[in-house]
Amino acid sequence: MKFATLPLVVALSLCGCASTSPSSSSSSSSSSSPSPATVAAQGPAASAPPTLAQQRTAAASTLAVERQWLASWFKGTPVVVAQRQDGAVVVDVPREFCFDPGRDAVKPALAAVLDKVAQSLRRTPIAELHLIAAPNDANGSATLGVQRATRVYDYLRAHGVPAGRLAKPTAASGAAVQLRMEVPSPA
Repeated sequence: MKFATLPLVVALSLCGCASTSPSSSSSSSSSSSPSPATVAAQGPAASAPPTLAQQRTAAASTLAVERQWLASWFKGTPVVVAQRQDGAVVVDVPREFCFDPGRDAVKPALAAVLDKVAQSLRRTPIAELHLIAAPNDANGSATLGVQRATRVYDYLRAHGVPAGRLAKPTAASGAAVQLRMEVPSPA
């Protein structure tokens, strides 16, 4: 019986050796600073902060992902999700799906869009809504448009979007709720 357990003991001890951490002499060399030769080989770009152009490109790429994500949710609907030349993502929802005539209460179709926009803003904490605009009725006043945009603003706030990431509500020039998501320019 002693000989039958010997291979098991040897196997367990070998497994134990494989899972132990490296000796202190090898770990101290790996945690030290890189050598001057390594730093020189990496060049100054390795430690330089990204340029403004690189930051804008990264922001546009981030927003492109959000545009694709939002567009996938609203494919086949009248909701328009597009990306502008400057990288901003715009979402337009036709008025008839947003509000009843003469009213400022958010309709369920607009609420579904706003839920996804709020989720997108949570997914992309560097993005902000730089435009929240709502239309008035065909014969209505601009006051109704501002009231509707304020309802959109309030809806987004109630769904976890901080006020600092939302633009002041305004009346839209067209016949759709207009939202524009951007990444602010670095200071």
